[in-house]
Amino acid sequence: MTQIEDNNDIYFSITEVANVLEVSAATIRNWEKQELFVAKRSSNSYRIYSLKDIEALKQINYYSKNYKMNAQAIKDIMIPRMSSPPIMQDAEDNAPTSAPSRKLLGKKWKDYRVETNKTLEEVANDVGISVSYLSKIENGQANVSYEILEKLAIYYGKSILHFFEPEEEAKAVVEKGKGEKIQTGLTGVMMESLIAQKERVLFPMMFYIEPDCGSSHTHKHNGEEFIHVLSGTIRITLDEKDNHKLKEGDSIYFKSSTQHSWKNIGTKTAKLLWVHSPYERNLQEDMLAEK
Repeated sequence: MTQIEDNNDIYFSITEVANVLEVSAATIRNWEKQELFVAKRSSNSYRIYSLKDIEALKQINYYSKNYKMNAQAIKDIMIPRMSSPPIMQDAEDNAPTSAPSRKLLGKKWKDYRVETNKTLEEVANDVGISVSYLSKIENGQANVSYEILEKLAIYYGKSILHFFEPEEEAKAVVEKGKGEKIQTGLTGVMMESLIAQKERVLFPMMFYIEPDCGSSHTHKHNGEEFIHVLSGTIRITLDEKDNHKLKEGDSIYFKSSTQHSWKNIGTKTAKLLWVHSPYERNLQEDMLAEK
């Protein structure tokens, strides 16, 4: 992992990104020559990549590998979905932008570990790293690879980008198409936030899922989920056995603690209104409280 100047910002080298994408560094450089992406540069002029950059490159790789699309076709598909600027960045602007702080990142992981009543030893063993290394990560004292970031995020049932809260302006209204665009870390899946509030108990998102894409691995976490299909066809699998085929106009509700996975089984992009609450109502506790 590359550190910019003397601060704690997190960026990755082209070699690390190539390993994540399972492509060569030359392929990534070629995408830049085709003007699909412009890498940021460190003070010593090396290419550097943030987590959001990696997710954008995953999208480019997906369309190139699975659909054999040329550069122009990929631009036509991806640019309308991205906020301004989309994947393309100002070619003359090579100055690094701000990246997640290691201290902020570590604090969030520590908070999740405490909330789940896990010890350092338990999490370290489950993720496959040493206790001392995890401790340093939580205290913002260690560099961390993309692979470890991904393992920790999956362990806590989150997308990697969940740990990097945007500095968004709190406002009551989010105009059509102006919600914050969020890369999920899943190939062919894009999210758009429908609210701009820091303090919230609901997370309403717009999901855009390409055909044959989704979350293939079952997972569970705290909270409750509500999904309404605006267009397309998806399959929601609960408890690894209950398959629900949802088409335009259909809705589903389930507790996030239920093992679940989902996939676009249609032939066009699926568009979903997805509302998640990190809290789960316990009716038994409510009844006892009323007594």
